[in-house]
This record gives sequence, structure tokens and C-alpha cells, in this order.
Amino acid sequence: MDDNHEPTLIERPDITVAQIVLLILAQKGKLPYRSIVSHPLTALLAATRTGNSYYTALARLKSRRQVTRSGQFYELTPHGEFAALKALVRKELVLQERTGKKKRKDSAWDGKWRIVLFDVPESKRPIRDYLRGVLKRAGCYALMRSMWISPYKLPSYIQRILEDAAYRKYARMITTSDIDYDEDLRKRFRLC
Repeated sequence: MDDNHEPTLIERPDITVAQIVLLILAQKGKLPYRSIVSHPLTALLAATRTGNSYYTALARLKSRRQVTRSGQFYELTPHGEFAALKALVRKELVLQERTGKKKRKDSAWDGKWRIVLFDVPESKRPIRDYLRGVLKRAGCYALMRSMWISPYKLPSYIQRILEDAAYRKYARMITTSDIDYDEDLRKRFRLC
């Protein structure tokens, strides 16, 4: 073997075809293969991928038990819903990166608190735990296990999770300027 020969590095895709399929199924529910491939997210995120890559992705998702097939239609399993949530965050981070938006720098506090409340059933525990992790990484503080707070606008990917039809039924966001005792929160976020 030639010592000067360096291995070729294959660049990892920003978002995989499997993640795109999960996102589409989370938005639309049951869909046939053709509708998945022709979905607008496909053009936005994976314009250069072939139809065969979608067949392969669907086969892998089926073997991972994230997708089931009934006749012509594919749909998410509960395990697939969790994978779709992770794919949603990944998509938002990729789009943020592509548009050149940098990480938010904490600016002056606008006097408003953003509170995220959620009640995810035990059967969807991975979604609940993942949502907690995402909120923590975004700089939110846990007032209670399912109640998180931040004095700053939440990143767009968290707002997208909370607005997404698949997750909307489990979570709400409240923006308020009135909390009866917030001195401890102001200290925690170094606002005073």
C-alpha cells in the first residue's frame, strides 16, 4: 500500500433520507411511496437523492420498527414518532446552518418569560425525555419536571416542535410578563 495515499473521506449528509421520510410521515400520517418522494421536503432537503434511496430508507425504517406498511401506505409507529421528533430538530438545525443564522446571543431581556408545559404519556417516554434534553440544551430551566422556563425567545426548532401537529397535543408554550415571585429566576438567568 502506498504511504502517500490518504483514504477518501465521504462527507456525511446534513440530513438523511430516512430522517426526511420520518418528517414527512409525522406531518401527513399515512402516505404511499409516491407521495413521500414527491413531498416538498424532499426537494428542499434531498434534491439529489434517487428514488432507490427512498426505498432503501423505508426498508431500514421498517426493520428498525419505526415505520409500518399497510398495503401501499406507510405510517409511523410510536417508536418512529420519537425518531421523527429527533429528525425535526436536526432539520431545523440544518436549515439554520444553511441560512447562515448563528446561535442566539443572549440580548437584553424583554421582561417576558417563556414557559413550556408538556404532558407526554408514559407510552411515549422517549419523546418526553428527548424534549427535556432539547429544552435543557436551549438554556431553559426546569421549574418542575414538565415545566421549563426561559427569559429569552426559544430557538426556532423548539417553537417548530411545539407547533408540529404530531407533538402539539402534548405541549404548550406560554409567554408572560407576570410571575408573582421571580427573583430566584432572575438570579438564575443573571438578569439582576
